[in-house]
Amino acid sequence: MAKGSPKPETVGTSAEAVQPGQATDQADKLIEQLREAIRVRDDFLAIATHELRNPLTPILLGLQLIRAAEKSGDKAKLMQEIDRLERQIKHFVARTNTLLEVAQVTSGKFHLDPSEVNLSGLIAEIVNDYMPLAIRSGSKLSAKVQNDVIGLLDRTAVSGIVENLLSNAIKYGQGKPIEINLSATPEIAQITVRDHGIGIDEKDKARIFERFERAVGRHVQSGFGIGLWLSRSFVELMGGSITVFGEPGAGSMFTVSLPLESEGKP
Repeated sequence: MAKGSPKPETVGTSAEAVQPGQATDQADKLIEQLREAIRVRDDFLAIATHELRNPLTPILLGLQLIRAAEKSGDKAKLMQEIDRLERQIKHFVARTNTLLEVAQVTSGKFHLDPSEVNLSGLIAEIVNDYMPLAIRSGSKLSAKVQNDVIGLLDRTAVSGIVENLLSNAIKYGQGKPIEINLSATPEIAQITVRDHGIGIDEKDKARIFERFERAVGRHVQSGFGIGLWLSRSFVELMGGSITVFGEPGAGSMFTVSLPLESEGKP
């Protein structure tokens, strides 16, 4: 360096300066946060699709039955189907209003809304709503419901559980009989849904309760595979349990046990 030439400035490093390694860590953290946000969004869309599609099926069938009753001139049948459709639409509206809370199951932020629920009446309503769908599939749907079973539970969660189990039974029942039973002790209510369709393999009994899992291939039916995961989540939030028994070709039986005073934390 020539004499008298200015010396190059020395760039000091302070505690606040971001080192290359730190910048990389921050970028990685941001990328992971973005990925998590996308995953949460996708989970919400999957849950929304499933929760809104299930009740829409009997609603659409109800409209067809109303048209058939009107065409036949059967006024009593027409009024019966209109009443059923009105109830189904009210239930659909209630479900859309709680959908954001349902989606929060994935983040552990879902809050139960316990109230006094007449399980006997609720299950009878759901069976009535799903009866036309079962008949169309060729399955005979029968119910054995103990009277006056009342518990402190989340009505929307219980409805979702029973509807998911009935929907699956109709879907996989191969047109064979389906039975739903409700029995109770003073402390515990037990709901069973049994079909005699394709059944379930032993290795799939735990897996089907996981999110986005199904016990059958995609060619059998469409869907995201979240119905049983959502049902299990609801059951566990209310302090209960859900189990499945079945064999390939011999049908399946799902058993839900719920404490009549919910153990879930509001």
